[in-house]
Amino acid sequence: MQPSSRQLAIAGLVMTTFFWAGNALVARGTSESIPPFALSFWRWMIPTVYLLPFTIQAVLRYRQELLANWPKVIALAFFSVGAYNTILYLAAQSTGAINIALVSSTMPLMIVLFSALILRTLPHRMQLTGLILAFCGVLTILTRANLDTLLGLDFNPGDLLMILSISSWALYSVLLKRWPLSVPLFPLLCVLITLGTPMILPFYLWEVHDKGGFALSTGNLLALLYVGTLPSVAAYFMWNNGVRTLGPGVAGLFAYLIPVFAALIAVPALGESIESYHLAGGVLVLAGLVAASRRSRTEAVADRLTR
Repeated sequence: MQPSSRQLAIAGLVMTTFFWAGNALVARGTSESIPPFALSFWRWMIPTVYLLPFTIQAVLRYRQELLANWPKVIALAFFSVGAYNTILYLAAQSTGAINIALVSSTMPLMIVLFSALILRTLPHRMQLTGLILAFCGVLTILTRANLDTLLGLDFNPGDLLMILSISSWALYSVLLKRWPLSVPLFPLLCVLITLGTPMILPFYLWEVHDKGGFALSTGNLLALLYVGTLPSVAAYFMWNNGVRTLGPGVAGLFAYLIPVFAALIAVPALGESIESYHLAGGVLVLAGLVAASRRSRTEAVADRLTR
């Protein structure tokens, strides 16, 4: 039995959040060895190089569509490749890991808000239920089921950068649905990466002039190879497919899996242990995703009528 497009989209979103959890850990682990603009630039320069042959073919094949919608394509490249991770890496220099994860957990809420403002779509009851359950699960993990941890957090300018970063990605996700370009996902991804990477270059050059570069150690090279493949190309392709298939509201909820996967990855990588609050939070997140991924009755009826 072949999996449906919804099942493939859900599986892709799960893998996306797993790769992004690894990206967060790599960014945190290299914060002192690779400056933020350098990490962001090379994260995208690496796939630009190995996707260049496909990019040229994509531009030539879909040049009329791309030229006719060039302001939209530029905006999508800016909010996704140019801005999102660049601002996130910059925020990581001045705020703590818990703050980053906590602010990142507002991404689904941001996507729901932008969807209401731009797409004029409101979440159905199961989506709202899933949103609340998953958010409670994330809070359980981040605070270690201790309310004092949440109340004791100090917020700083880096957290404002995180809000800007999450808003950029939420806006990109909604605009991707708002502007349904006829360019297939992979060629569109190649074009966005090629257009978005030069947007980071001036900031990277300023950083090199101001702070210098970074050592080409084995650890740094492996980190760059990782962020330049799985969290970038693979994750972005699967995220775009999830948005097109499930809509930005449902796709955004899968961001709640990032702290769950980050905790699981930290066990073998950092020698941490699984605690009861990890399990409790993970169950709430999964329950929320199951609830939110269920189609509303109207969607189910419409799907049967179109068969």
